[in-house]
Amino acid sequence: MVGIDIVEIPRIRHVVDRYGDRFLSRVFTDEEIAYARGRRKMEEPLAGRFAVKEAFMKAVGRRLPWRDIEVCQDKGRPFVRYGGKEYLGVSISHERAYAVAVVFIEGENG
Repeated sequence: MVGIDIVEIPRIRHVVDRYGDRFLSRVFTDEEIAYARGRRKMEEPLAGRFAVKEAFMKAVGRRLPWRDIEVCQDKGRPFVRYGGKEYLGVSISHERAYAVAVVFIEGENG
């Protein structure tokens, strides 16, 4: 199964500016927030992770709790941790005002 999503980075910046920690803690894990805060522009990794979460839900074919989907990295390579499993078929890219993510789940029926 494949999922893809694109997110406007300025949109994420606006939501963070408006709702702050309330938005962050509703959508992202503590580790994802800490990673983003360690970056020069925290909205870029947040937008990428948001896109991954959306793409993952599209790949499995149903809505899931945001924080149950964790976007992690191993040596710079993104992957998803969900339900005690790791899904390695993840790609994130950023270009100026957009973040895009693709998730490929092999052998899953959703």
